[in-house]
Amino acid sequence: MAQLVSVLISFLFIPILIRLKFKLSYTILISAGILGLLSGLGFETLGGTVISIFTNPSSRTTVLTVMMVSILGGLMRHYKILDKVVETILLIIRNKKNALMVIPAIIGILIIPGGALLSAPFINNIGEGMKISPSRRAAINLVFRHIAMFLLPYSTALLIVSATLPDLNIFKLILLNLFFVISIIITGYFFFLKKVESEILPPRENIGKNLLKLAIYTSPIYIAVIINAITSLPFHITLIVSVFIVYLLSDKKDFIKVLIKSLNWSTVLTVVAVLIMKEIILNMEGLIGLFSNMFNASTGMLSMICIFLISSFFFGYITGNITASLAIILPMLSQLNIVGELIYIYTYFAFGSAFIGYYFSPLHLCQAFTLEHMGVTTGELYKEYRFYAPTLLLILIVSTFIFKFIFV
Repeated sequence: MAQLVSVLISFLFIPILIRLKFKLSYTILISAGILGLLSGLGFETLGGTVISIFTNPSSRTTVLTVMMVSILGGLMRHYKILDKVVETILLIIRNKKNALMVIPAIIGILIIPGGALLSAPFINNIGEGMKISPSRRAAINLVFRHIAMFLLPYSTALLIVSATLPDLNIFKLILLNLFFVISIIITGYFFFLKKVESEILPPRENIGKNLLKLAIYTSPIYIAVIINAITSLPFHITLIVSVFIVYLLSDKKDFIKVLIKSLNWSTVLTVVAVLIMKEIILNMEGLIGLFSNMFNASTGMLSMICIFLISSFFFGYITGNITASLAIILPMLSQLNIVGELIYIYTYFAFGSAFIGYYFSPLHLCQAFTLEHMGVTTGELYKEYRFYAPTLLLILIVSTFIFKFIFV
């Protein structure tokens, strides 16, 4: 029980530090330090957890991949490749409602903190022309911006899953996530776009040429996944090819200088802090034992689901960060005696619950940036979510039981 209290105390510092304008990376690192001091593990064990981040192949790969993704995102932003992607999309799509969904989804493939700020100007301009309210524009930008984190194996959240549950086939989890993503798209369209009037533009010219341009400009994003699937090379290696493609597409001016500046050390430090926290939690035998007893005492899947829902949602909400929530919940999940397909179903549910908590958190960076750009208050945005939020939660719960019925 004492170790559970230490976890709660350390995480109560996160919203406090964020309100004091600490960077997210420093906030999580400080919270990890507080957790380490309160855990009673001893300095030798704590030192070992920090060292393991750089000696453990899974953790090291996670850190290197995040470094490469931040470089890729910075390069694509600096050389206006993202702008070219959006311009090409608007040359292909005739229905502006479809463009409002596709643009944030495409830009969301670049997994960077607060990345919704990149798509916000485009959505704001198009939405204003369609007479969509600012709060509705904000919701549209945020809903479709967060699809990629469920599907891209090099998204930070899925990298944390791989690092914590190394025996898990990440592509099987992505297959389950695909159902939730489709649900997000359908419900997002139904609640935020269905009643919006949109003119159908005249037939586009040179569709084939523009599709080829879109494939070329987005190739730095998907080529790394293709190479990984074919060769099984780690993502931090395959992303080198993506960076080289950006070099070919760019004007090459000051490329090395821009590449170095594109490395987002704050993002890297955030992931390192999350991994340190994960290792500390894995070494807290009392805490793991407490949760194991809770799960073992549960009389069925419903009670297990309730525990995962409350814990994953809670930590996602108070931190405004999905990786922080997963860093707490997944290590405990990894210590439970769950075998077969059931581990995928519980991971799917924990991932979805953490996402919902993080997504609707007022500390969510993408939300904060979008609201600031569009001049919308948190209350106005939450009013837009009044039906969407419970629907999303219901879909997650029902789909989990359906997967249990089908696969177990």
